[in-house]
Amino acid sequence: MTKNNPQLLIEGRYDSFAGLISNDIFKIIKETEGYTDGTQYIELPYESNGKDRYYHKSGLGVEVDLRIRRTNDTITHGNKELPCYINTYIATDDVLVMEVTIDETYGREFYEEMFYKINEDVRHELEHYLQDMFDDRQQPNIPNTSDYETVFSHHMDPSEVEALVQGFYRRAKLEKKPLDVIMIDDLNKDVASGDLTQNEFNTLLQTWITYARRRLPHAKFSSPTKRRFSFKK
Repeated sequence: MTKNNPQLLIEGRYDSFAGLISNDIFKIIKETEGYTDGTQYIELPYESNGKDRYYHKSGLGVEVDLRIRRTNDTITHGNKELPCYINTYIATDDVLVMEVTIDETYGREFYEEMFYKINEDVRHELEHYLQDMFDDRQQPNIPNTSDYETVFSHHMDPSEVEALVQGFYRRAKLEKKPLDVIMIDDLNKDVASGDLTQNEFNTLLQTWITYARRRLPHAKFSSPTKRRFSFKK
């Protein structure tokens, strides 16, 4: 992808775009309730409005490959049982792929959490597209950040710090929670699964908050975090 001139990273500039894509994804997911005969493959926005891509005024165009598998079997990831598992990434052909596996036995009780996760993941991946388009975005230290051998190394890469924080910020605004609360919740899951140590937790949290305070001046933080990191009034 050819890069354009630098573009200011303006808070919320891509919120409505992320919301448009996420809402279409969530709508399709709800329409598949009860279907447990294998994986469904949906191309968006084509299945929604007949267009080949979602387009943003910045010039960004996104095609989504949505893959939904509903099952009555238990879903496990790592050592934990989950009602739903979502895996989102950008494929080699620049298509945004979202793989959604849903345990039908939970009904709709986890739909709100799933909606937040979809928005978080979409906004995360949008940032990676923007990193390829604009020079003012963070760039990865290695060609493919999925090649990192540890969660800590992956999450510390400058391009992933930026994408992770933007995804967390989108989620924080939807949930009406302080940004650091979303960050800490995500980090706690990785500590619980054994993917991060407590020292790595602390380093990542400080790195993410430092980035957020520099690039997201309107982000809200909890009082304990403000005290811990000595926020100036």
